[in-house]
Amino acid sequence: MAKSTTPSETLVTFLLDRSGSMAMIKDDTVGAFNTYLETLQKEGAPITFSLLQFDSVSIDTLCKNQPVAAVAALTLEAFQPRGSTPLIDACVKTIKAVEEALAKRGEKPRVVICFQTDGQENASTAHTWEELNALIKTKSAEGWQFNFMGAGIDAYTTGRLMGVGAASTLSYDHRSAASTKAAFAATAVNTASFASQRSNTTEYVPTQRDSVGDRFAGDRFSGKSEDEPKGDPVQSQSLADDISL
Repeated sequence: MAKSTTPSETLVTFLLDRSGSMAMIKDDTVGAFNTYLETLQKEGAPITFSLLQFDSVSIDTLCKNQPVAAVAALTLEAFQPRGSTPLIDACVKTIKAVEEALAKRGEKPRVVICFQTDGQENASTAHTWEELNALIKTKSAEGWQFNFMGAGIDAYTTGRLMGVGAASTLSYDHRSAASTKAAFAATAVNTASFASQRSNTTEYVPTQRDSVGDRFAGDRFSGKSEDEPKGDPVQSQSLADDISL
């Protein structure tokens, strides 16, 4: 009997930056995220979806393990920027929550996690760059896919600190609504392709980088090597939230 080629379930988790600086691009971000969601829904891939938003006040789960077709659009009322950017803590907590959710399941679905931010790490207190980097590399070796989207920042330097490969990283022009929309749409297309087993990764392609005004890619895809960047140490008390998916 031929082996079934029906795609297995894919758990997709999106971590959206809700820090204060996102207020300047709030409308474009909400609109672009909804384009991302609509793209996943139209593709029809077997996706179970979770959406979290974070800042230095809290990490909130807006949608938890729902069939993507049933997920409601993000509203301006639900996305209220505030506080600072505990990027490390939010990423580690998100990965740990997905890990715990998988431990409760009988079968092991594919996993995609996307991180989005418009700023640099400035508020994490519980975890370090080294811890996050090791965690992402361990999960990547298990087949998990990670994407990192930077709004108007050099996402590649931060991505390397995180452990996310350059091919899975995207810097988009946050001053342009069209570029913002294109970035979210590209991420959705790649995620749906992976979930449908049409591709083995969620990596971006050059035409996608061009469409989002990515001015930070530079020599990163020319074969030139770069030294591993060093992150500042993080210490003090932790963000209170613990999340579960």
